[in-house]
Amino acid sequence: MLQALDWLPHSACLWTPLPQPGLDAALHADEAALIADVAPRRRAHFAAGRACAHAALNAIGRDVDVLLRSVDGAPLWPNGVTGSISHCPDAAVAIAADSAHWTALGIDVESDRALPDDAAEYVLSAVERERLAALPGGLARWALSAFAAKECVHKCVHPLGGAFLEFDEVAIHFSFDTAADQAARFTVEPLSVKARIALAGLEWRGKLRRQDGLLFSLLAGR
Repeated sequence: MLQALDWLPHSACLWTPLPQPGLDAALHADEAALIADVAPRRRAHFAAGRACAHAALNAIGRDVDVLLRSVDGAPLWPNGVTGSISHCPDAAVAIAADSAHWTALGIDVESDRALPDDAAEYVLSAVERERLAALPGGLARWALSAFAAKECVHKCVHPLGGAFLEFDEVAIHFSFDTAADQAARFTVEPLSVKARIALAGLEWRGKLRRQDGLLFSLLAGR
């Protein structure tokens, strides 16, 4: 069952919990060919992501019969459309918008659990970990959020100019209304010349939402 996330103007965002049996049967033959040799679990995740993407495209009046992918694995959206797909063991999500409204979109979904310490050390600098530890809920609550936000950064900037940013090339800063708030906003601080170039020229909007045991993150630029 696909569900809507209404959190960005002039866009459509759909998600579905996993597992969701039977979605692979709805794949176009050319889409199914992309995952002919993968394990059933990965096939199910791909099918759920494509189902969300087609629903989002349909909602903005731009659906196509088949949504293929580039050599680096990114979805090949129709001309004039910006979009992003993500999945984790528990859910899949996709967002699409007319590129006249949004130049870049990056979405991520994660199972809302604490990021292991070794992963947090890899993704976050000591300064970032110290800053996040001071937020309500501490590092256990915010390390995964920062990781997810950085995943969104990559999904935004790579299609724009081919840049691949390492985790240590950007820092994430969160803000929220109350300590119990399930929604937060984030900004991206470029820490390298490459990151400053990749992020330059657009107005960026970062959002974070926790619901149903999931962590959704979105970065949008225009």
